[in-house]
Amino acid sequence: MGALSRLCPKPLIPVAGRPLIDWVICSLLKSRVERFVVVVGHMGGLVARHIKEKWRGLSVECIQARDYLKGAGYSLLAAEEYVSGEFLLCPADIVFDHEISSGLIKAVKKLGVPLIAAGRSEGRGTAISTSGGKCGEVLRIGEGDENRRVCVGLVALDSSFFTHLRRSLMRGEGSVVSALKLYVDEGGKLGFVDFHGRVWFDVDTLSDVLDANRHALKAGLTPEEGLYVPPGEVRSGMGTADYKSTLVGPVLLLDGRIERSVLGPNVSLSGCVSCKGAIASDVVAFGGGNITGVVKRAVFFGGVAFPVRDEGVEQI
Repeated sequence: MGALSRLCPKPLIPVAGRPLIDWVICSLLKSRVERFVVVVGHMGGLVARHIKEKWRGLSVECIQARDYLKGAGYSLLAAEEYVSGEFLLCPADIVFDHEISSGLIKAVKKLGVPLIAAGRSEGRGTAISTSGGKCGEVLRIGEGDENRRVCVGLVALDSSFFTHLRRSLMRGEGSVVSALKLYVDEGGKLGFVDFHGRVWFDVDTLSDVLDANRHALKAGLTPEEGLYVPPGEVRSGMGTADYKSTLVGPVLLLDGRIERSVLGPNVSLSGCVSCKGAIASDVVAFGGGNITGVVKRAVFFGGVAFPVRDEGVEQI
């Protein structure tokens, strides 16, 4: 999964000061989801502890998947005994408009399951070929058409899907997408709803972290605590910044301290990060540590920099 996720589990990487798993839970709560089953894998104890501490009072069960390295299909299989009837499958590494989950849940009442959320994306996501307009049927998975639709990641299923999942896993195909493809290839009817125009980010790379962070900061989708400087504003000597520092919005400071620094735009600091003599833009920093010097387009964890390369794909 890359150097960063060896130090921090992917669901706990923050976007605009909020861990990815919290973005998912917040969106689903707005969609009136009442019960959660969270399957954890790499460094699962840290994720489970975060959920227990952050989401007290929420009906949530955390399950450790033993074979998570084999693919997301094995992680889903670990949840089989905890679900019955219809359920919504959602990866823990996407940031999405809650209208997508709300719309998908409403569509289930009319279209039934299985049903996927579709969107538009250039070069990202699993391409699908479809029939119909805003909603319809998925004809092929892994092959696109002129509509350029892709899977967003949210899928409405029921417990009968585990039969297809097992068959796919027995064929050596460990992903959920492979199980859906098998289902469609064998004549199963898979519906879709197109949420073109709704915002969603599949956070697979360091570049995705910065893109999602930039969007959230510009839209003001930030925690209530901390200091937030909106886009277009410049502030000095406010909040945790000393009189020699300047913040060029959008910037989010949840804690920590900055000295003699210029931060922004598109910078979010959380988890006791300190900046001294830094000039930073397009930066997400968390987990403590210090930032110094000139920094652009990087993710920091514990003071360790993970630069974002615009050429190629850098996995988290």
